[in-house]
Amino acid sequence: MNNADEILYKEALINAFKYGSAEVKIVFKKIMANYPNLREKSKELYPKLEKIIKEVNSFSEEKITEIVESKYPEEIIFEKKERVVLPDLPNAVEGKVVVRYPPEPSKHPHIGQMLSFCINHLIAEKYKGRRVLRFDDTNPERIKKEFYEGFREAISWMELKIDQEVLASNYMGTYYQKAEKLIKNNDAFVCSCKREAFSKLRAEGKPCQCNLNHSTERNMELFEKMLEGEFSSGEAVLRLRGDMQSDNSALRDPVLLRISKFPHAIQGDKFHIWPMYDFESPIMEEITGVTHIFRSIEFGKMREELQSLISKKLNIIPPEFYEYSRFNIIGAPTQGRIIRELVEEGVVKGWDDYRLVTYQALKKRGIQPQVFSEIVERVGITKSTTNIDWSLIFSINRKIIEPISKHYFFVDEPIEIVLLNPKSVELEIPLHPYNQDLGKRKVKVNNTLYLSGTDKNLLRKDEILRMKDLYNIRITKKITEEKYEAEICGEELLPKIPRLQWVSEPVEIEIVKPEMLYLNNRINKDSLGYITGFGEKSISSLKIGEIVQLERFGYTKVNKKNDNIKMNYIHG
Repeated sequence: MNNADEILYKEALINAFKYGSAEVKIVFKKIMANYPNLREKSKELYPKLEKIIKEVNSFSEEKITEIVESKYPEEIIFEKKERVVLPDLPNAVEGKVVVRYPPEPSKHPHIGQMLSFCINHLIAEKYKGRRVLRFDDTNPERIKKEFYEGFREAISWMELKIDQEVLASNYMGTYYQKAEKLIKNNDAFVCSCKREAFSKLRAEGKPCQCNLNHSTERNMELFEKMLEGEFSSGEAVLRLRGDMQSDNSALRDPVLLRISKFPHAIQGDKFHIWPMYDFESPIMEEITGVTHIFRSIEFGKMREELQSLISKKLNIIPPEFYEYSRFNIIGAPTQGRIIRELVEEGVVKGWDDYRLVTYQALKKRGIQPQVFSEIVERVGITKSTTNIDWSLIFSINRKIIEPISKHYFFVDEPIEIVLLNPKSVELEIPLHPYNQDLGKRKVKVNNTLYLSGTDKNLLRKDEILRMKDLYNIRITKKITEEKYEAEICGEELLPKIPRLQWVSEPVEIEIVKPEMLYLNNRINKDSLGYITGFGEKSISSLKIGEIVQLERFGYTKVNKKNDNIKMNYIHG
């Protein structure tokens, strides 16, 4: 085995080890990125890699693990040392654990949030606990009604249980009461400084004059004026008396409540003073009885310290915190803010663009709801960065849809083959090679076949080719680049010659094929392709939304049926 073959074999094995099975395109892109000296050989390496991956994917999980552990042990240090599926929780009592799904309805759910929901769901299952869906909807400028429903739909689609749903915006009176308690205890003050001024003082570690000069009575008076609407947005805020000398800048007299006259998507214009997240959150944890919090490590210890300080001043017992690394999807943005910008700037076609990892996009593409809990179970919970390959998503999804997906023939860039000695044939071909319950499909053949343009290199004069499930043909003449003549040369299928897909009685098919949106941290302008070709006639009877396998091409989903059939590519 030469060096190039060894690299192909190694990368295929490692990909299969990490994600259950290897994906040709994902592995190939990784090789091209990490081994620049092989790029000039890309055309000859790709078919080699296809063969190697086919072999590797036929191995048992035990065999793959054995090979990787013996030959590439450095690749599994992370897997062995850091991977934790579900941690044992401190102070967890079976039947008493309460976790929460806390989305802000300012965007549609994306895969990072969906995986977080799965973690909390699995923890609740482990301890026979409760799950609270809490909408952190106290930022009226950003939230929309459609986003509430998007999260409800995603959680329902993933079949995650909800024991209680609450809206943080339904507890405005409670926040005001807690704020008054802090003011009366001299732990909070009303600040009328310009934002730029108090931000500068915070950076310098200096208190503002409002902190130094306002008495408790004066702060209560000003807070009452805030509640009565006597201040405009930005004219006054309620701030915590923190520690201006703290190394943690989040503790330097942070804002607790602010004024916004923006109408709320649910509450309308009933309220104009809104809590900041770090004030709202510990209060809502107490109201809903949350005992354990699982959140991304990017949330940060600084904000956790702030929430703990607020809890202490309000005599709230804080929950137990457990942090894990955020989930990154290679080649796709997983930050809601960035996804929103891509949508608003028209870089993608909407929240359901196939290239995104939002709930709408993944569902529309054909990714199944069971995938996300299995991702958590496969990669575990860790404080090290978790980069997830699309190949992991695809391998899990493939395992789910493969046994129930009907098989059909499809040829892209079709080449017409005119038979000189045509024979009218009607075949009955199984809709699945193993699942006989799916039945059979009928295929008629007369005097014309269509082959894939990717097989053009095989269409040489006198070349004998095996038509899958049909008969053998011999190429007799090239008429044009897209048209050949051939003759039937035996119905007994020959074993050691190329076996090709074919189509007769064609229907036109257009397939949208998404690729990774980001390549080398830049927008991939070629990340959305369109493929046209012919499929067999029985594809016309499929239902909208049905997922099938187009043999030698991949799994696709039916989207529209007009003059032609529109589908989207899911994965290979």
